[in-house]
Amino acid sequence: IVVAAMVFFVCDGCNETLKKAKVDAHAAKCRDCYAVSCVDCSQSFPGDEYRTHTSCISEAERYEKTIFRGSRKLDESGTGHRQQQQQKGKKLTPQEAWQETIQIAAETAPQSIKSYMDQLAMMENVPRKVKPFKNFTVNSLRFKGAGYDRVKDEIWTHLVKVRDDEKQKKEAQMKQQPSSQLSSKKDTKKDSEAKSVSDDDKSSKEGSSKEDKESPSPLPSQKAVTKAVKKALKKAPNKSIKFKTLRKQVQEALALKTTSCNAKKEWKKLLKQCVNENSKKFVLDSKMVSLRD
Repeated sequence: IVVAAMVFFVCDGCNETLKKAKVDAHAAKCRDCYAVSCVDCSQSFPGDEYRTHTSCISEAERYEKTIFRGSRKLDESGTGHRQQQQQKGKKLTPQEAWQETIQIAAETAPQSIKSYMDQLAMMENVPRKVKPFKNFTVNSLRFKGAGYDRVKDEIWTHLVKVRDDEKQKKEAQMKQQPSSQLSSKKDTKKDSEAKSVSDDDKSSKEGSSKEDKESPSPLPSQKAVTKAVKKALKKAPNKSIKFKTLRKQVQEALALKTTSCNAKKEWKKLLKQCVNENSKKFVLDSKMVSLRD
């Protein structure tokens, strides 16, 4: 198993290089330690902000620089520091949450397992299940032999306790969300619903008034249509005209309004019916209508 080291920090006050698990202890005794900087990406973290820095740029990304071809996600400052999901309010992956739990557990570990927890805090890809975790400690912490079984159990018990405590804290914070925010959300939802209803009413009123203004004319009688068709064909060259052109001319002659699709279909059907039923007067050949001699 390959053990990957976690990030290291440099005290911005005295320039001492520190492991992540040792930052708090150093800050307690160093008067000038107002912030620490990541060794790899040079990002500065004042106060306790360094805790959120759980991953950083790779060695290839650091030393190859412009010729690096891997994935690179820069922050707004352009330092090369990978964006931390915690800072952006995004949900942590299960492994990231587990690594954060290990960091917290290392700080609160009892003296009997403190040194082992500090070593775990410097490692990545620590298993989250008990059996793989114990196998991991055999290889990475050299816990070989039955004599370490009690230590393994103690470390795992401590990690589980810290994980459960952190989960309860987060759940309590969610429950303690200010009621003003909840009421504000409810008011916003009510306003949006009321606006939606108002818009619907307005659009329906506008639609009905528009329909009233542009309501289609009633269809004329077959007799009137036949008369208008005969008149239009007499004026046409060779007494022949396209059916589509005839339809428009007769519609204009009768001052007929067909605003809707259904009205247009009904009008077209009526005109075709008049032409076909008066086969002694008219001839409908494909798209052409002619007047018989």
